Amino acid sequence: MDLSRFPYLQDNYAPVAEERDFSHDELRIEGEVPDDLVGAFMRNGPNVAYQPDHYVYPLDGDGMVHAIYFDRGKLHYRNRWVQTGQLKTERQFGRRIYGSVGKLTPVPEEVIAAGGDPNPLKNTANTNVIYHGGKLLALWEGGFPHRLNADLSTAGLDDCGGALQPGDAFFAHPKFCPTTGEMITCTQGWAPPYLSAQIFDRDGQHLRAIPVEMPEKVVIHDLQITENYIIFFCCPAFADLEAAMQGGDPFRWDGSQPTRIAAVPRAGGPVRWFDKEAFFSWHFCNGYEAGDKLVIDYIWIASLPISQGLQAQAERQPRHLHRMTIDLASGAVSDGPVGDVFCEFSRVDERRTGLDYRYGFATASNTHQWAGSYHGYNSTLRYDLTNGSAQLHTYGEHANAGEPVYVPSSRSEREEDGYLMCYVYNPDEGAFLSILCAGDVAAGPVAKIHIPGRVPNGFHANWMAGLTD
Repeated sequence: MDLSRFPYLQDNYAPVAEERDFSHDELRIEGEVPDDLVGAFMRNGPNVAYQPDHYVYPLDGDGMVHAIYFDRGKLHYRNRWVQTGQLKTERQFGRRIYGSVGKLTPVPEEVIAAGGDPNPLKNTANTNVIYHGGKLLALWEGGFPHRLNADLSTAGLDDCGGALQPGDAFFAHPKFCPTTGEMITCTQGWAPPYLSAQIFDRDGQHLRAIPVEMPEKVVIHDLQITENYIIFFCCPAFADLEAAMQGGDPFRWDGSQPTRIAAVPRAGGPVRWFDKEAFFSWHFCNGYEAGDKLVIDYIWIASLPISQGLQAQAERQPRHLHRMTIDLASGAVSDGPVGDVFCEFSRVDERRTGLDYRYGFATASNTHQWAGSYHGYNSTLRYDLTNGSAQLHTYGEHANAGEPVYVPSSRSEREEDGYLMCYVYNPDEGAFLSILCAGDVAAGPVAKIHIPGRVPNGFHANWMAGLTD
């Protein structure tokens, strides 16, 4: 493939061409891997299989899951493409068939005649990978999830027990309630109400849908839960399918409109709406209730950071962890930065999801700005939310550090006694999985698992407790 004209397919954004397995003996371990870990660390991300005509990061590229399995000190690495129906069609024809989210192209008649999917919007299954109710799912927020087997082979599309109907777009960022075991997510569509919260029980059975009436479809990538509410940020960023079909920009930002905050009662009832001057956010960190107040921690960005021709410039906008407080009694909304570290992909100890907590984690840059060639994250960050202090471990000036996932220790309930895992690529070291102690991020990795093959930059990761190869 000739990827020279695509900035977001250079360096460690470039795809890898092979699916590989590396045994324990082929992985070089530096330091000491905690011996109480049983499960799998998995991360999804875009990995184009064929020469693209157009490419918009972070939306395009065929999903590929990279996994390291842990079984009390025994390790195994594996990567696999998510075998979507569209990718199978492209394999059949030996070339790219489907266009980009930023440049939809009609599907050739010969492909449709051969049984290929006529939908020009490709389900890339590239954004997240989760494990809930005994099911391993690769997610992309424009369509149905794909069910995977433990060995990362693809079982096929999953309609979540019939809860999803044709045309539903299943969210890529569910939240898991540590109290009830529920998975709280949403579906989006191109017709009213445009957005519906969806709640599944701990076994993956659908409990209820809660419509959130909106005047227009907006770009929503994440949600947050508290004990009694589901929080959506409805920023003035709009998806424009008609423009995309005509080769125009599929996204529109209107900073003259406010960002609307929806507080949706988890048990049902009227949605509470609150307005704030326009901002955008991809990711929440956590949220909780304090009396009559909702406390919401999230990554703040000034505006939608994707646009044709302006993407690299837009990506340089500051990204900081903010804390928003919503007074449910008075309707007042206050908001401000927790600190000034340039960061994204914020995470939390999921045992504290929706509850009061102390530590938030994120991938970050130690330069406080977009650093390096189209990638701004060379560090792992820990904020202490009790005092706003930050700890940072930097992997190297030109390193690429992925989303840090909190992995609890089986020996302790304390937040600081868990671990943080993320994939890192350092040109001087190659690819490795970093394992940090959550209680002392600045001390650096307690272990590095070096992988004899590149792991490209990707999106979201999770710890699949108890899932072994």
